[in-house]
Amino acid sequence: MKKILLHLVFIFSFIAGQAQMGSIGFSLGLPQNNFKENTDATGFGGDLSFAMPLQRGIPVYLGLDINYMIYGSNARNEDLTASVNNQSGATLATLNIPLRIINTNSLFGTHLFVRSAAPFSLIQPYGEVLFGFRYISTNTKIRDRSDNMRWATNDDSDVIARVTVLDDWILSYGFGGGFLVKLSSSIFLDLRSDFFTGQRAKYYDGSDTESWEVTFSGTNFDDATVTGDDLTFETQPRESTTDLLVIKLGVAYKI
Repeated sequence: MKKILLHLVFIFSFIAGQAQMGSIGFSLGLPQNNFKENTDATGFGGDLSFAMPLQRGIPVYLGLDINYMIYGSNARNEDLTASVNNQSGATLATLNIPLRIINTNSLFGTHLFVRSAAPFSLIQPYGEVLFGFRYISTNTKIRDRSDNMRWATNDDSDVIARVTVLDDWILSYGFGGGFLVKLSSSIFLDLRSDFFTGQRAKYYDGSDTESWEVTFSGTNFDDATVTGDDLTFETQPRESTTDLLVIKLGVAYKI
């Protein structure tokens, strides 16, 4: 996987350096098929793409698209308690640990695409095929709510721990298209939608993370710090294919 990422970074750098077309905008992700049956979450995020012509004078482009979406996020306050015991097991004190738990489900996608555009003047329709990967993950951030941030290990931050609870790489490919609406000589409104077939993966829905219970499981500690290793999560992930319809609205430029 590291080799794949290095190759993608190289391809991104090359295409970005040679790009004659680029786009930045907002994106909406709608789960499809089995993915939709398992979750009703809608993804919101941003999209960035670069493209260069395969041959000068011919409106066929090779490009790279990068997309990031959050498809579920929730936060809540939680107060945990823990006992400080001596060597004989007697309780010396009971500690109150005020926390804020933030759970985020996200999708990061990077796809190569080949695009063919109609060279019209005001509105230019285009079609494309895409191939790449998506990274699906659920992350939990645990913040310290105490007045003096006594449980946070970093003096400059209230974050006690950042935990990647579950993640997976997904092979993703599809097709789509859109319209470039001319706004000026080099600026266009970019309306675009793509359908992706995604591999089977394990993931969490937002309703799953809302019901998580965070418990303190540490046995050897003092009153100075609590680490992420002392916090546990118990829930069963969902599993299905990860087909996705992505709708994008952005601004494009041409050199």
